[in-house]
Amino acid sequence: MHLNTLTIQQCHDGLKKGDFTSVELTQACLGQIKKRNKKINAFISVFETEALEEAKKADKLIADGRQQILTGIPFAVKDAINTLDRRSTGAGKILDNYISPYEATVIKKIREQGAVLIGKNNCDTFGHGASNENSMYGPVLNPHDESRVSGGSSGGSAASVADHQCIFAIGEDTGGSIRQPASFCGIVGL
Repeated sequence: MHLNTLTIQQCHDGLKKGDFTSVELTQACLGQIKKRNKKINAFISVFETEALEEAKKADKLIADGRQQILTGIPFAVKDAINTLDRRSTGAGKILDNYISPYEATVIKKIREQGAVLIGKNNCDTFGHGASNENSMYGPVLNPHDESRVSGGSSGGSAASVADHQCIFAIGEDTGGSIRQPASFCGIVGL
């Protein structure tokens, strides 16, 4: 079984039953990132050390019977969405060293459940684009056909899920920025 190919529900059930740990699940996703991200370019930042620490905490929550639906599940977030004490560039070099002093509400709620933040996804710079070719960190390729675009602006989020580099990812949509990359990468976007 390739843990990084499971659904959220399958991960939740497997963690609850003790079939695998959050650390093992996180390591499977990190392994896929190491194997494929140089080619796909779905991540701008990967938080390996922090993610493994969060996974250990999640395993403790699960062992203590305090598991919620997202506890221990590795996820990624579009780099245009702020994450507390983590690099948040919006795919713009002008913010290359910006560390956010606060966390977006959606990320705060997910992390309160014990989900494991694995990294920040590439996107069209400041959300300006529909192909994810407009990132100052390079384009995001479609994991199913690397000669094609991933769609944008949340292309890194869609590509990371489609390529099994994380279990789920958060993006944001003003005029198709989730819908288009989800469609291009063959995943569900809400």
